[in-house]
Amino acid sequence: MSFLSFEFALFVGVALLIFHLGRAGWRPGLLLALSYVFYLTWSPLHALLLAAVTTGVYRTALWIESRRTERGKRAWVALGVMALLVLLFGFKSASWWLKEVFPHAPGAMKFVAPLGLSYYVFKMLGYLLDVYWEVLPAQRNFVTLALYGAFFPQIVSGPIQRAQSFFEQIKNLQNPDAEEFATGLRRILFGLFKKLAVADPLSVVVANVHANPAGFSPLELLAGAYCYWFQLYADFSAITDIAIGIGLLFGVRGPENFDLPYFSPSIPVFWRRWHMSLTTWLTDYLFTPLRMSLRTLGTVGLCLAIMINTVAIGLWHGLAWTFLAFGILHGIFVSVSVLTQKRRNLFFKNRPALAQVRRFAAPFLTFNLVAFSLIFFRSGSFSAALEYIARLIPGFKTTAIPAMRLDLSLLGISAPALMFCAVAFLAGEAVTWAARRRLWVEWFFARPVFLRRTLYYALITAVLFLFKGTISFIYARF
Repeated sequence: MSFLSFEFALFVGVALLIFHLGRAGWRPGLLLALSYVFYLTWSPLHALLLAAVTTGVYRTALWIESRRTERGKRAWVALGVMALLVLLFGFKSASWWLKEVFPHAPGAMKFVAPLGLSYYVFKMLGYLLDVYWEVLPAQRNFVTLALYGAFFPQIVSGPIQRAQSFFEQIKNLQNPDAEEFATGLRRILFGLFKKLAVADPLSVVVANVHANPAGFSPLELLAGAYCYWFQLYADFSAITDIAIGIGLLFGVRGPENFDLPYFSPSIPVFWRRWHMSLTTWLTDYLFTPLRMSLRTLGTVGLCLAIMINTVAIGLWHGLAWTFLAFGILHGIFVSVSVLTQKRRNLFFKNRPALAQVRRFAAPFLTFNLVAFSLIFFRSGSFSAALEYIARLIPGFKTTAIPAMRLDLSLLGISAPALMFCAVAFLAGEAVTWAARRRLWVEWFFARPVFLRRTLYYALITAVLFLFKGTISFIYARF
């Protein structure tokens, strides 16, 4: 049941009716039952796996807390963490193996790729480590822990919410007030518009250039690389908006996942603004412990911790050479940025004119470095990524296609459609920027009701007009 389907809209409507009519004490249980109903529409077998993982984590956390010695606690947390990692690695390995051996068997892939596995495994890992570090007590209420793992708005593509934040909200789960409910609806509408107006039209361009790089000029391949950068962000932020919006309808506020990543002045800042729920998770549970244990190695230890962290980010998406290359590239980018930061700051401090140029040049460079790395992220194989990059460089490969040719019809998009995508994207970023900084919010809500409703109805009409069938979200595959 895709988020982009009328069946899912009907499911959410019925779920809201059941949830809001139920007694306050029953709501966590009702929400858990609804989440499993949603999961069962994808795979009954994998729903059993999710239940088994939840049961195992529930008992392991209690055992960790009940041990009186540090040795006993460490043994149980090691066992729990290892079991979850083996589970994740096992399914990721099986997915990679089947993709290599049976590339045209999507049914087999669905069997070995449980919905949301990467997300709920990381949630449970964080929970076990929090119990071990005594950040929070072991959860005695099985329903609360099970709902944490299975909460249906977050199970498909996150965001990865921390256990403490979720438990505190579920403890006193109430019907959202009118303002929060309206905010949830606006967030869902905003996400749908970004997906259908920006991500899906650009996906046609990206699919065309990656299917046959030899048939396009270097300029067209560059356009394809940029289009994927915009598509990925619009697609992923859209499903995050929808997930957070649906959560608000049920009184659960999820964490934000993006903070204007295109304006990042460096790669480290980019990772603080992109997929924030994953990167902060890895910072707290992987990078910081690694950095502390390797601090005696100085700069080498720092670079090693950075590289392991970024490689983990890459391989979290899947066990493939392309994701490994993506992680290694970003490990190099982050390491160079961190090691040269003081010298760069000192250089520009004494050159005010160049410092002004840096304000624009730094985000531009970061944008292009990320766009380059995403060629590996998008390509079907490592060799395909190298072929794409080789043909991206004019003169590197012999071709009869002029380097400066840019034929939008070959890319699969018209000039008006591309312009519409650009305007919709810029408008969405402007709204996000203003909302983050609480600019114009009071002014907007002070406008007459009919004006605001007219805008909402226009967006709803656009969504219905642009919807041309189910296109899956990119991050639903991970």
